[in-house]
Amino acid sequence: MSPGSKARSQPSWNPAATVRQQLRQSLSGSPWEELFPAHVAAVAALLDRKPGEAYTHLVASVQPFIKAFREDTDAWLIAPMYVMVHNVRQVACQADDEATRLGRKSDALENCGTQLQKCFAVAVQGAGNKSKKLATLEIIITLFKVYFRLNTLRLCKNLINAVNSRQFLPFESFPASQRVTYKYYTGRLAIFDENYDVAASDLAYAFEHCHRTAVANKARCAYYLIPVKMLLGELPQQAMLDKFGLHDYSPIVMAMKEGSVQGLDRCLQEHQIRFIQAGTYLLLEKLKNSVYRRLFRRVALLHKEQEPAKAAQVPLVKFQTALAWQGVDMEMDEVECIVANLIYRKFVKGYISHQHRVAVLSKADPFPPLSTATLTDP
Repeated sequence: MSPGSKARSQPSWNPAATVRQQLRQSLSGSPWEELFPAHVAAVAALLDRKPGEAYTHLVASVQPFIKAFREDTDAWLIAPMYVMVHNVRQVACQADDEATRLGRKSDALENCGTQLQKCFAVAVQGAGNKSKKLATLEIIITLFKVYFRLNTLRLCKNLINAVNSRQFLPFESFPASQRVTYKYYTGRLAIFDENYDVAASDLAYAFEHCHRTAVANKARCAYYLIPVKMLLGELPQQAMLDKFGLHDYSPIVMAMKEGSVQGLDRCLQEHQIRFIQAGTYLLLEKLKNSVYRRLFRRVALLHKEQEPAKAAQVPLVKFQTALAWQGVDMEMDEVECIVANLIYRKFVKGYISHQHRVAVLSKADPFPPLSTATLTDP
C-alpha cells in the first residue's frame, strides 16, 4: 500500500448471516429459516477448529429440525434425523475432548443426551406419518453410545423398556444393522446387570445377524459373547479364537479345561488393564469358580480310582495338595471355604463334614451342568 492511500478493511466471511439473508424471503416462518444458518455456522466453526462453538450452533439447529420433523407428513426426514443425532454426538465428543485438553470443564456430551432425548420424543410419536417411528431405534443406539461414554448406564433402562413396549414398532421392522447394534449394547448392559442368559441371547443375536463380511463387528460381538458362554459352561473352539484374533482368551480356555487356577490368575493379571477397559475383567474373574470346580472334579475322579469304596467322600487335603501342586498355597480353612462356596452356588452337589475335613458328594450328578449354577452374588 502506498503512503497516503486509504486503508481497506479485509473481507470477512459470515456464512450464517449470508444464508439467513438468502433464506429469509423464501422460507420466512419455516423452521428451515433457523435451521440452515445454525447448521452452516456449526460447519464453519468446525472448519475453524472450534468444536465447542460448533456444538453451540449445532444445538441451536436441533429444535427447528424437531419442528420440521414433526410437521413432515412424507417421512422423508428419517435419514436426516440419523445425520442430526450422529452429528450432535460426534461434535459433543469433540467439544469435550478439546475442553479436557485445554484443562476446561465441558458438559457437551451430557447436554447431547438431553438433545437426543428430544429427538426420540418426537420420533416415537410419529405425528403425521407413523413411518417416522422408524427413526427411533437409531436414536436409541446413539443414546446408548452417549450413556456408555458417560458411564450412566442406568439411563439405558427406560430406552429398553420403550423398545419392549407394545406401542413400539416390531423389532424386525428396523434395518438389520440397527438391530445388530441394539442387541450388542443390550447384551453388554445385561452383563453389567449379571443377567447372563439375556446377555448370551442378545450377543448371540448380534453375532449371528452381523453381515458375514463385517469381520471386525463380529469380533466385537464375540469378544463379549465368549466369556458369557464360558461362564454358562460352553467353551469356544480355538479356530473361532484364531478367526477373530481373540488370543487373549486362549489361556483362559486352557485353564478351564485343565482346572488351572494359576493359569487363570496369570492371564487375568497379564491382561488386567485391557480387560478392565473393555469391561470384561469382573466377568472373567467369575470363571474362577468354574476352574475350581474342574480341578475339584479331577481330584474326585482320582480319589475314586484310589478308594472306590469311599468314592463319594473326598478328603479336602487332596484338593489342597492339587492346589499346592499348581503353586497356589492355601490353609485348610480357606480350602474348605472354597468347596463350601462351590456347593452353595450349585457348582457341586453335596455337603462338607467339617469334623472330618471331607466333602461328601451326592451320588446323583455331583457335578451338574454349569448352566444350573448360581452365578450372581446374593
